[in-house]
Amino acid sequence: MSDVSPFQSRIYLRKPKTKLTAEQRAGGLLWQPAPSLVKETRVLPSGLHVRFLRVSKPCLAGRSLLFFSDTHIRAAGIRGFFPAVRQGGGSEWLTKAFRELFEAIPMPDCVTFGGDLAGDAAWIGKSLDFLRTIPSGPDKFAVCGNWELRRRWLPAERWRGLFASAGFHLLVNETAESHGILFRGLDDAKEGAGLSREASIPRSENVCVLSHNPDSAAAMLSADKLKGAPLILCGHTHGGQFRIPGFGALMTSSRFGKRLEYGAYRHSSTGATMYVSAGIGATWFHARIFCPPEVLFVNFC
Repeated sequence: MSDVSPFQSRIYLRKPKTKLTAEQRAGGLLWQPAPSLVKETRVLPSGLHVRFLRVSKPCLAGRSLLFFSDTHIRAAGIRGFFPAVRQGGGSEWLTKAFRELFEAIPMPDCVTFGGDLAGDAAWIGKSLDFLRTIPSGPDKFAVCGNWELRRRWLPAERWRGLFASAGFHLLVNETAESHGILFRGLDDAKEGAGLSREASIPRSENVCVLSHNPDSAAAMLSADKLKGAPLILCGHTHGGQFRIPGFGALMTSSRFGKRLEYGAYRHSSTGATMYVSAGIGATWFHARIFCPPEVLFVNFC
Protein backbone atom coordinates (compact mmCIF):
# COMPACT_ATOMS: atom_id res chain seq x y z
CA MET A 1 0.00 0.00 0.00
CA SER A 2 1.40 3.39 -0.92
CA ASP A 3 1.92 5.98 1.83
CA VAL A 4 1.50 8.85 -0.60
CA SER A 5 -0.06 9.28 -4.00
CA PRO A 6 2.35 7.42 -6.31
CA PHE A 7 2.69 10.39 -8.65
CA GLN A 8 1.72 13.55 -6.89
CA SER A 9 2.33 16.91 -8.60
CA ARG A 10 5.98 17.65 -9.19
CA ILE A 11 7.86 20.79 -10.12
CA TYR A 12 10.26 19.89 -12.90
CA LEU A 13 12.70 22.74 -12.29
CA ARG A 14 16.11 22.08 -10.79
CA LYS A 15 15.70 22.16 -7.06
CA PRO A 16 18.31 23.96 -4.97
CA LYS A 17 20.46 21.66 -2.92
CA THR A 18 19.31 21.64 0.66
CA LYS A 19 21.90 21.73 3.39
CA LEU A 20 22.37 18.67 5.52
CA THR A 21 21.04 18.95 9.02
CA ALA A 22 23.35 18.28 11.94
CA GLU A 23 21.47 15.01 12.49
CA GLN A 24 22.01 13.94 8.89
CA ARG A 25 25.70 14.84 8.95
CA ALA A 26 26.11 12.78 12.10
CA GLY A 27 24.11 9.95 10.56
CA GLY A 28 26.40 9.89 7.53
CA LEU A 29 29.39 9.28 9.78
CA LEU A 30 27.81 6.03 10.96
CA TRP A 31 28.20 4.40 7.55
CA GLN A 32 31.51 2.54 7.43
CA PRO A 33 33.02 0.94 4.30
CA ALA A 34 32.63 -2.84 4.37
CA PRO A 35 34.48 -4.16 1.28
CA SER A 36 34.71 -7.65 2.80
CA LEU A 37 30.98 -8.12 2.11
CA VAL A 38 31.78 -8.39 -1.60
CA LYS A 39 32.92 -11.99 -1.79
CA GLU A 40 33.78 -12.23 -5.48
CA THR A 41 34.02 -10.20 -8.68
CA ARG A 42 33.58 -11.86 -12.05
CA VAL A 43 34.48 -10.12 -15.31
CA LEU A 44 32.40 -11.10 -18.34
CA PRO A 45 33.83 -11.09 -21.90
CA SER A 46 31.90 -7.89 -22.61
CA GLY A 47 33.77 -6.14 -19.79
CA LEU A 48 30.75 -6.01 -17.45
CA HIS A 49 31.79 -6.71 -13.85
CA VAL A 50 29.58 -8.82 -11.58
CA ARG A 51 30.00 -8.13 -7.86
CA PHE A 52 28.78 -10.88 -5.53
CA LEU A 53 27.48 -9.57 -2.21
CA ARG A 54 26.69 -11.90 0.67
CA VAL A 55 24.15 -10.73 3.24
CA SER A 56 23.63 -12.70 6.43
CA LYS A 57 19.88 -12.94 6.95
CA PRO A 58 18.75 -16.46 7.96
CA CYS A 59 15.07 -15.71 7.29
CA LEU A 60 15.96 -15.16 3.61
CA ALA A 61 18.61 -17.86 3.30
CA GLY A 62 18.78 -19.26 -0.22
CA ARG A 63 17.16 -16.21 -1.85
CA SER A 64 19.04 -14.10 -4.38
CA LEU A 65 18.53 -10.94 -6.39
CA LEU A 66 20.21 -8.96 -9.14
CA PHE A 67 20.59 -5.18 -8.92
CA PHE A 68 21.68 -2.85 -11.72
CA SER A 69 21.41 0.88 -12.14
CA ASP A 70 22.23 3.97 -14.22
CA THR A 71 22.29 2.47 -17.69
CA HIS A 72 21.91 5.93 -19.34
CA ILE A 73 21.34 4.39 -22.76
CA ARG A 74 22.03 6.87 -25.58
CA ALA A 75 23.67 7.16 -28.98
CA ALA A 76 27.12 8.02 -27.62
CA GLY A 77 29.41 5.19 -26.60
CA ILE A 78 31.53 5.03 -23.45
CA ARG A 79 35.27 4.53 -23.14
CA GLY A 80 36.60 2.67 -20.15
CA PHE A 81 40.21 2.97 -19.07
CA PHE A 82 41.94 0.65 -16.57
CA PRO A 83 40.36 -1.71 -17.40
CA ALA A 84 39.77 -0.95 -21.05
CA VAL A 85 36.10 -1.39 -21.93
CA ARG A 86 34.40 -0.02 -25.02
CA GLN A 87 30.64 0.30 -24.60
CA GLY A 88 29.05 1.01 -27.95
CA GLY A 89 26.24 3.53 -28.23
CA GLY A 90 22.64 2.41 -27.97
CA SER A 91 21.56 -0.79 -26.27
CA GLU A 92 23.42 -3.45 -28.29
CA TRP A 93 26.43 -3.70 -25.98
CA LEU A 94 24.18 -3.84 -22.91
CA THR A 95 21.92 -6.50 -24.42
CA LYS A 96 24.96 -8.64 -25.23
CA ALA A 97 26.44 -8.10 -21.78
CA PHE A 98 23.22 -9.17 -20.06
CA ARG A 99 22.98 -12.23 -22.29
CA GLU A 100 26.43 -13.21 -21.03
CA LEU A 101 25.39 -12.35 -17.50
CA PHE A 102 22.43 -14.69 -17.36
CA GLU A 103 24.53 -17.47 -18.87
CA ALA A 104 27.20 -16.99 -16.17
CA ILE A 105 25.12 -16.67 -12.98
CA PRO A 106 22.30 -18.64 -11.36
CA MET A 107 18.90 -17.24 -12.21
CA PRO A 108 18.04 -14.83 -9.37
CA ASP A 109 14.67 -14.81 -7.64
CA CYS A 110 14.26 -11.09 -8.39
CA VAL A 111 15.74 -8.50 -10.73
CA THR A 112 15.85 -4.90 -9.52
CA PHE A 113 16.67 -1.66 -11.33
CA GLY A 114 17.84 1.50 -9.59
CA GLY A 115 16.78 4.17 -12.09
CA ASP A 116 18.25 6.42 -14.82
CA LEU A 117 17.35 4.17 -17.73
CA ALA A 118 17.90 6.38 -20.79
CA GLY A 119 20.40 9.18 -21.35
CA ASP A 120 18.34 10.81 -24.07
CA ALA A 121 14.61 11.04 -24.78
CA ALA A 122 15.08 9.52 -28.23
CA TRP A 123 16.35 6.31 -26.58
CA ILE A 124 13.49 5.63 -24.18
CA GLY A 125 11.91 3.12 -26.56
CA LYS A 126 15.16 1.24 -27.19
CA SER A 127 15.91 1.30 -23.47
CA LEU A 128 12.58 -0.37 -22.73
CA ASP A 129 13.34 -2.92 -25.45
CA PHE A 130 16.53 -3.75 -23.57
CA LEU A 131 14.57 -4.35 -20.37
CA ARG A 132 12.31 -6.73 -22.28
CA THR A 133 15.33 -8.91 -23.16
CA ILE A 134 15.84 -9.78 -19.49
CA PRO A 135 14.66 -13.38 -19.08
CA SER A 136 11.19 -14.00 -17.73
CA GLY A 137 10.90 -15.87 -14.46
CA PRO A 138 12.29 -13.53 -11.80
CA ASP A 139 9.98 -10.87 -10.42
CA LYS A 140 11.19 -7.43 -11.52
CA PHE A 141 11.08 -4.12 -9.66
CA ALA A 142 12.31 -0.61 -10.45
CA VAL A 143 12.53 2.85 -8.94
CA CYS A 144 12.74 6.17 -10.76
CA GLY A 145 16.04 7.99 -11.03
CA ASN A 146 16.50 11.72 -11.35
CA TRP A 147 16.88 11.48 -15.14
CA GLU A 148 13.40 9.97 -15.49
CA LEU A 149 11.90 12.96 -13.71
CA ARG A 150 13.99 16.05 -14.38
CA ARG A 151 13.83 16.54 -18.14
CA ARG A 152 10.13 16.74 -18.97
CA TRP A 153 10.59 13.92 -21.47
CA LEU A 154 7.33 12.32 -20.36
CA PRO A 155 4.66 13.03 -17.76
CA ALA A 156 5.61 11.31 -14.53
CA GLU A 157 2.41 9.25 -14.60
CA ARG A 158 3.51 7.49 -17.77
CA TRP A 159 6.61 5.89 -16.32
CA ARG A 160 4.64 3.29 -14.38
CA GLY A 161 2.96 2.04 -17.55
CA LEU A 162 6.21 2.08 -19.54
CA PHE A 163 8.07 0.03 -16.96
CA ALA A 164 5.10 -2.33 -16.72
CA SER A 165 5.24 -2.85 -20.50
CA ALA A 166 8.80 -4.10 -19.99
CA GLY A 167 7.80 -6.40 -17.13
CA PHE A 168 8.95 -4.18 -14.24
CA HIS A 169 6.81 -3.10 -11.29
CA LEU A 170 7.67 0.54 -10.52
CA LEU A 171 7.73 1.29 -6.79
CA VAL A 172 7.17 4.91 -5.75
CA ASN A 173 7.16 5.02 -1.95
CA GLU A 174 5.51 1.61 -2.10
CA THR A 175 6.19 -1.91 -0.87
CA ALA A 176 5.83 -5.17 -2.78
CA GLU A 177 6.56 -8.74 -1.66
CA SER A 178 8.37 -11.38 -3.70
CA HIS A 179 9.90 -14.68 -2.59
CA GLY A 180 9.68 -13.61 1.03
CA ILE A 181 11.48 -10.30 0.40
CA LEU A 182 9.66 -7.03 1.05
CA PHE A 183 10.90 -4.53 -1.53
CA ARG A 184 10.45 -0.90 -0.56
CA GLY A 185 11.03 1.55 -3.41
CA LEU A 186 11.80 5.18 -2.53
CA ASP A 187 11.00 8.09 -4.79
CA ASP A 188 14.01 10.04 -6.04
CA ALA A 189 15.46 12.49 -3.53
CA LYS A 190 16.41 15.20 -6.04
CA GLU A 191 13.56 15.33 -8.54
CA GLY A 192 10.77 13.19 -7.10
CA ALA A 193 8.01 13.95 -4.67
CA GLY A 194 10.08 12.65 -1.80
CA LEU A 195 8.50 10.96 1.19
CA SER A 196 5.66 12.26 3.29
CA ARG A 197 6.25 12.76 6.98
CA GLU A 198 4.09 9.72 7.64
CA ALA A 199 6.00 7.46 5.26
CA SER A 200 7.91 4.67 6.90
CA ILE A 201 9.62 1.39 6.19
CA PRO A 202 8.03 -1.84 7.43
CA ARG A 203 9.82 -2.98 10.58
CA SER A 204 10.73 -6.41 9.29
CA GLU A 205 13.85 -8.53 8.99
CA ASN A 206 13.20 -9.21 5.30
CA VAL A 207 13.06 -5.68 3.85
CA CYS A 208 15.19 -4.63 0.89
CA VAL A 209 15.09 -0.89 0.17
CA LEU A 210 15.59 0.31 -3.40
CA SER A 211 16.71 3.93 -3.58
CA HIS A 212 18.22 5.58 -6.64
CA ASN A 213 20.19 8.05 -4.52
CA PRO A 214 22.03 6.93 -1.36
CA ASP A 215 21.28 10.35 0.15
CA SER A 216 17.61 9.35 0.46
CA ALA A 217 18.36 6.26 2.49
CA ALA A 218 21.01 7.92 4.63
CA ALA A 219 18.67 10.79 5.49
CA MET A 220 15.81 8.42 6.32
CA LEU A 221 17.99 6.26 8.52
CA SER A 222 19.12 9.31 10.45
CA ALA A 223 15.40 10.13 10.86
CA ASP A 224 14.76 6.66 12.32
CA LYS A 225 12.69 5.42 9.36
CA LEU A 226 14.94 2.68 7.97
CA LYS A 227 15.96 0.84 11.10
CA GLY A 228 14.06 -2.26 10.10
CA ALA A 229 15.80 -2.56 6.73
CA PRO A 230 18.70 -5.03 6.61
CA LEU A 231 19.64 -4.20 2.98
CA ILE A 232 19.63 -0.95 0.98
CA LEU A 233 20.58 -0.86 -2.71
CA CYS A 234 21.43 2.43 -4.45
CA GLY A 235 23.03 3.90 -7.56
CA HIS A 236 23.30 7.50 -8.79
CA THR A 237 26.93 8.25 -7.88
CA HIS A 238 28.46 6.17 -10.74
CA GLY A 239 31.32 5.58 -8.32
CA GLY A 240 32.53 8.98 -9.47
CA GLN A 241 33.28 7.55 -12.97
CA PHE A 242 36.88 8.73 -12.53
CA ARG A 243 38.69 6.96 -9.69
CA ILE A 244 42.27 6.84 -8.47
CA PRO A 245 43.52 3.68 -6.74
CA GLY A 246 43.95 4.33 -3.05
CA PHE A 247 41.91 7.53 -3.16
CA GLY A 248 38.65 6.66 -4.91
CA ALA A 249 36.34 9.07 -6.69
CA LEU A 250 37.65 12.42 -7.88
CA MET A 251 34.11 13.79 -7.70
CA THR A 252 30.82 12.53 -6.34
CA SER A 253 27.17 13.54 -6.65
CA SER A 254 26.30 12.64 -3.06
CA ARG A 255 25.63 15.38 -0.54
CA PHE A 256 27.69 13.24 1.84
CA GLY A 257 30.72 13.61 -0.45
CA LYS A 258 33.13 10.69 -0.42
CA ARG A 259 31.40 9.24 2.64
CA LEU A 260 28.92 7.35 0.40
CA GLU A 261 30.64 7.40 -2.97
CA TYR A 262 30.74 3.71 -3.91
CA GLY A 263 30.74 0.14 -2.67
CA ALA A 264 29.50 -1.82 0.33
CA TYR A 265 28.82 -0.10 3.66
CA ARG A 266 27.62 -1.20 7.07
CA HIS A 267 25.77 1.03 9.51
CA SER A 268 27.61 0.95 12.83
CA SER A 269 24.42 1.45 14.85
CA THR A 270 21.79 -0.68 13.13
CA GLY A 271 23.98 -3.18 11.28
CA ALA A 272 22.19 -2.42 7.99
CA THR A 273 24.06 -3.11 4.77
CA MET A 274 24.08 -0.55 1.96
CA TYR A 275 25.58 -1.05 -1.49
CA VAL A 276 26.13 2.01 -3.69
CA SER A 277 26.62 0.77 -7.22
CA ALA A 278 28.92 2.33 -9.82
CA GLY A 279 26.20 1.54 -12.36
CA ILE A 280 26.70 0.84 -16.03
CA GLY A 281 26.43 4.03 -18.08
CA ALA A 282 27.84 7.54 -17.91
CA THR A 283 26.44 11.05 -17.76
CA TRP A 284 28.23 14.21 -18.85
CA PHE A 285 31.64 12.61 -19.47
CA HIS A 286 31.37 9.52 -21.65
CA ALA A 287 34.29 7.77 -20.00
CA ARG A 288 35.20 5.72 -16.94
CA ILE A 289 38.64 5.46 -15.35
CA PHE A 290 39.32 2.67 -12.85
CA CYS A 291 35.54 2.38 -12.61
CA PRO A 292 34.20 -0.45 -14.78
CA PRO A 293 30.47 -0.96 -15.44
CA GLU A 294 28.95 -3.33 -12.93
CA VAL A 295 25.91 -5.21 -11.70
CA LEU A 296 25.37 -6.66 -8.22
CA PHE A 297 24.32 -10.22 -7.39
CA VAL A 298 23.08 -10.56 -3.80
CA ASN A 299 23.00 -13.89 -1.98
CA PHE A 300 21.20 -14.16 1.35
CA CYS A 301 22.58 -16.73 3.77
